[in-house]
Amino acid sequence: MRAIWAGVAATLVALLLATTAWAQNGLERFEKELKPQFEFKSFTYANAAPLGSAGFVLNDVVAVIPANAATGDKESTVKIQKVTVDALDFDRLKKDAKDNDAPRFAKLKLEGMTGDDEMFTALQPYGVPNVPLDIALDYTIDPATKVLDLKTLEIAMRGQAKFVLSLAVDGVSDMAGAKDDARLRTASLTVDDTGLLAKLLPAWAKEEGVQPEEFVQTALTGLAAFAAQQGPDTLKSLDAVASFITDWKAPKGSLVLGLKPAKGAGLSDLDKVAMPDALTTEFGFTATYPGTKAGAAKAGAK
Repeated sequence: MRAIWAGVAATLVALLLATTAWAQNGLERFEKELKPQFEFKSFTYANAAPLGSAGFVLNDVVAVIPANAATGDKESTVKIQKVTVDALDFDRLKKDAKDNDAPRFAKLKLEGMTGDDEMFTALQPYGVPNVPLDIALDYTIDPATKVLDLKTLEIAMRGQAKFVLSLAVDGVSDMAGAKDDARLRTASLTVDDTGLLAKLLPAWAKEEGVQPEEFVQTALTGLAAFAAQQGPDTLKSLDAVASFITDWKAPKGSLVLGLKPAKGAGLSDLDKVAMPDALTTEFGFTATYPGTKAGAAKAGAK
């Protein structure tokens, strides 16, 4: 009887420990499993809170990165006003995870990110201020169906520009071999320029000793040469792209680019782009822009 009770007690203890581990919230898992792996000189935040059973929120994050070749052999600091993680594949991020085992899912947002290293200050010489960045990422990889579903990757430079990418790719069960097997199912890119090009083009032109309009004219001339071989559907989309380029000083809204290949598309299919109307018929290319002018693509540089 004593042996039976001992066995029952051991079983209850094991179940209790398993339940306790299972009940850990996202913040507890982050602080226990991920934070100790960070190779920062210091990593602090003003306060934190769990978000549901698998997420967490960090406020006023400060990460000090030790000097290394990537930072120009000097210490650098990254600050983030708010980190929101709704879901994260903790198992694939553990220290003992395989190198090729990329996280199968993540849904997170970084708000108000600034830093003092080259990555954050690279555009300052071109008149672009070191504004805070907002980044959102939401994706899943389904190993069973081999589908990468990038619902959104959004990068916003406050007051300058915002880029939003989404795509679905077949043949991706993990990052290893994805380049060879992946085939694009759909993709969308939204470019919302609220002042970035108006600063960058004049600065780049000055470096080259030319006028910014010469860069624009070169792009429009090349687009016109490509447009000369295209049909009405393709031209409609190219008109949107040409109009957006023409309005570089003050765009009239967002340029939205889309791809939806009829049979999926891989890297080996890129050589088809040069074929007349393949951009539309093979790749399902579309482009919209509120300031589109009919005939802009063929007009080229004026």
